[in-house]
Amino acid sequence: MNYLSFSVHGNADGHNELLEMLTGLLGFFEGLTSNGGASNGSNFLEGITSLANIHPLLVHFPIAFLSAFIVVDFIGTAMKNAAWREFASGLLYLGTVFAVFTVFAGFQAAETIPHGHNVHDIMERHEQLGMSILALSLALSAWRLRRPVESWGFYNLLSIILAGVLICGADLGGLMVYKYGVAVQAVAVSPDDTHHH
Repeated sequence: MNYLSFSVHGNADGHNELLEMLTGLLGFFEGLTSNGGASNGSNFLEGITSLANIHPLLVHFPIAFLSAFIVVDFIGTAMKNAAWREFASGLLYLGTVFAVFTVFAGFQAAETIPHGHNVHDIMERHEQLGMSILALSLALSAWRLRRPVESWGFYNLLSIILAGVLICGADLGGLMVYKYGVAVQAVAVSPDDTHHH
């Protein structure tokens, strides 16, 4: 039974873009309520609600923040621009905080996600790289909080190492999901049903 129904009159001609956008927005909210909301099996955030754990949801944040930190910090260092370096510090701190949550969620995922022997070694290396990312980001954050980094040196070398470890960790995570289907509930696609762009 539909408890909430919206309609916007005068939109059928397609000449009013504002009304079309409003109709689309109201239709979205109507779709949320038409099946009783997310608790009754609607499609609202279906991707998140179908996750076996939150590690895949969190993992993108430290990757994004720490990668952005590395790039912005190198540009700020090369240009000797203190504002860029300060912005990079904020990215580093955010990436570090998310890395803490991501590593803990990863440990929980490793204990609860069924996987075979062919994936276990990959998962172990992925865990070690995740802990290395956390350790490096904590070290860089602590160093940054204690004193500003003025020029090129060991700090930037640690940032380069962090970039390499991020890439390797993400690669192993992708390998587990896209090659071995860890925590994936795949729907079989018949050759006749494939779609090409």
